[in-house]
Amino acid sequence: MRIEKYNASRLKEFLNSDLYREMPFVPVSPHRASSWLNNPRMKPEDILLYLGFEGETMMAYRSILPDRHGDIRFGWLSGNWVRPDQRRMGLASRLFEEAYADWGHQLMYTNYAPESKAVYDKSGRFQLYVERPGIRYYQRSSSASLLGGRRIIYRRSRSLLSLADGMLNAVQDIRIAIKKENTRDLVFEESVSPDFEAVDFIQNNRASGFCLRSQDDFDWIASYPWIKSGPSKDPRYFFSSVSNRFHNICVKIRDERDEMSGFLWLVINAEKMTIPYAVVTPEKAMKVSAVEEAGSAFSRILNHFLQSNKISYLTTHHPSVIDVFQPGPILTTRKMTQNYFVSRDLKKQLPDPKFINFQDGDGDVVFV
Repeated sequence: MRIEKYNASRLKEFLNSDLYREMPFVPVSPHRASSWLNNPRMKPEDILLYLGFEGETMMAYRSILPDRHGDIRFGWLSGNWVRPDQRRMGLASRLFEEAYADWGHQLMYTNYAPESKAVYDKSGRFQLYVERPGIRYYQRSSSASLLGGRRIIYRRSRSLLSLADGMLNAVQDIRIAIKKENTRDLVFEESVSPDFEAVDFIQNNRASGFCLRSQDDFDWIASYPWIKSGPSKDPRYFFSSVSNRFHNICVKIRDERDEMSGFLWLVINAEKMTIPYAVVTPEKAMKVSAVEEAGSAFSRILNHFLQSNKISYLTTHHPSVIDVFQPGPILTTRKMTQNYFVSRDLKKQLPDPKFINFQDGDGDVVFV
């Protein structure tokens, strides 16, 4: 297998080439590539994409997202694919070994598929850095979308699952309408990206996460998403790229003195919601009653956006969100876990994760 490597300049040429236009399968969507190329943490020499060819046929690909923790640079293992008829032949391992060497053994990963994790486990070069327990709150039934693409029995029963979802949601929507959160007494502002005040608030509360995001980083994340709203995706690309509904909602929560008391970055992708960044309340010099009041406002505002956008399920691993969130009418909950793995050489350079305020938006997971 011939391995081709693409830094930023070569990736731009590839995207404008006949090879890319005529490929039966492509390793990156145009808007994901645009995001890679505008990453403020990328250096010109960074290898972003590895392609494996037999002749002129692409057999496999691997992508890397450059990042850093302070002055420590590393790459996120961010995408891995092998042609179905070429799997279990070591192609993914060969591309991984190239990336591992090129990136000086400085790699991390999260949000992984089982097949990708098997490659990393086989290498013996990674260990768990942090395990973040979380909760998924199911507000409306979505069994058709969650189960319909899995086992054959579920795919064959998709129409029945959709019917069951509709019947259950008809009742659930009535419950939500009766107990719908009223936020008219609360003060909050919405935007599509965090402004300077919001970023200052995040940083002053030591809530910029493991990746220590700056204003430039937040602007990049908001301006160059990997998923866009649209009717259909390019069938040549196998990762998420299009959704029937995708947008950011950044919420600044204010207290009676018109000062910021909380921040929420919500991402709505079809019927699901995530919270890549959240600051529930500043702890500084606040009385217990004031902290409780701020937490209540935070919870009510989160319920407001869940209900008004008819979200099926919300997943969060923020301990402070889980502590204060009192969900409105929901169907059930499920325990979730987000694991971050780090190469052994990189782990020696990183601080103890106990002293890091992780956010759900750390890593490439902020885009998906």
